[in-house]
Amino acid sequence: MKKLLLALLCGCCICLGGTDDGGAPAPAPAPTPLYDATLSSALADELPPWLKFSGEFRTRVEERTAFSFIPGNNNTYGLFRTRLNVDITPSYWFEVFAQMQDSHEVGQMAGIAPKIYQDPADLRQAYLKLKTKSGLMKVTVGRQLLAYGSQRLIGPLDWTNVARSWDAAKLELGTENAKLDLFASSVVVNNPADAIDHSRTGNNIHGAYGSLKKIVPFTSFEPYLFWKVGHESLYTGGVRFLKAPGTPGLGRVDYELEGADQWGTVGVKTARAYALSSIVGETLTAGGWMPRVSTEYDEATGNRNPSDPTRLSTFDQLLGTNHGLYGITDQVGWKNMRQYRLGADAKATKTLRLAVDYRMLWLMTPKDDLYDATGALSVKPKAGNTATKIGNEIDVSGNWQFAKQWRLSGGIGHLTAGQFLTQNSKGSNMTFPYGALQWTF
Repeated sequence: MKKLLLALLCGCCICLGGTDDGGAPAPAPAPTPLYDATLSSALADELPPWLKFSGEFRTRVEERTAFSFIPGNNNTYGLFRTRLNVDITPSYWFEVFAQMQDSHEVGQMAGIAPKIYQDPADLRQAYLKLKTKSGLMKVTVGRQLLAYGSQRLIGPLDWTNVARSWDAAKLELGTENAKLDLFASSVVVNNPADAIDHSRTGNNIHGAYGSLKKIVPFTSFEPYLFWKVGHESLYTGGVRFLKAPGTPGLGRVDYELEGADQWGTVGVKTARAYALSSIVGETLTAGGWMPRVSTEYDEATGNRNPSDPTRLSTFDQLLGTNHGLYGITDQVGWKNMRQYRLGADAKATKTLRLAVDYRMLWLMTPKDDLYDATGALSVKPKAGNTATKIGNEIDVSGNWQFAKQWRLSGGIGHLTAGQFLTQNSKGSNMTFPYGALQWTF
């Protein structure tokens, strides 16, 4: 059924592309190396300008040693993901976009839920967008991606083999200097057995996200409010300040500061929690390698008394993209945690960037659980636990854009188990190397 849907979608768009608008032929594009050819360049002479095809193929090999912190519990596997896109824009005010995604894994150990890694030929995006000629208002309705700020709370989690999308309605108002997004959404739940995945009824997130670039000098000021409803009514209000590396002002210093407060009800419990993230960096030289050093502190509350039937103080990281933010091994999320990080990165060439980070990780409270990057429970403390040190992690990574449409990336993270892990799990150190190749076509 999924393959038939993909074939019908592509076939219909090819038929539409056969029409002729009667205009003068476009000038011939500059010669493109065969290995850098894209669907758009290959079909430029065959299709009208309002119809575009594109795609992406990504493969990655990963290994986890001491999975679940169990000595010798190692796992090596391969991931494969293909995306095909169709973009129809017959007018400046009207656009239709669809994206099919095919995800597979090879070699995964028994007992791992397949929906985390695979979903054959499914519909990841399918939306209709309307906008004014000035661009001051846009309306997008359908299956789409949501990504806001640093994506610690709302993001598509594209690192994973399946990634994430939402069935949503979104209204965008304003310009790049003063913008407000309003949206109502329900996250799509991956199920490899479904012909087309469905959103989760009763688990919705609605919100408002603003961006103002002229209020604070050299800084993007981004206030937001999210409302999670269904089996709970949880509000998350916060603000983010950002001066990105390379933007003018304050010499070569960059910074990011984000704070979020949470309140509402979860079941019969009253929720009250908060989270904080702060980063300060400096690019040491303007030319050559452009080396940059940075320091970071993050924290998010946990339950000091999990047995309290009336109160919940574990911060909910909602549906963020938290891969790598608290370590490449992804063993820590923005819940019941504290992190100190020291890092350095450099642009070795125009197309090669290298980075190294050293992280010191703790629980905020020893009575609550350790949660991984997805927000899922990872390690539950034993009764009477007082240890908070999760461990120290060192991460090394690189990204090489060796051709216009080709990218090679890789890295390794090593987490040295701290007292909390040695006392509440099997306590083994964990290493996570990976290598990936991506082709955009």
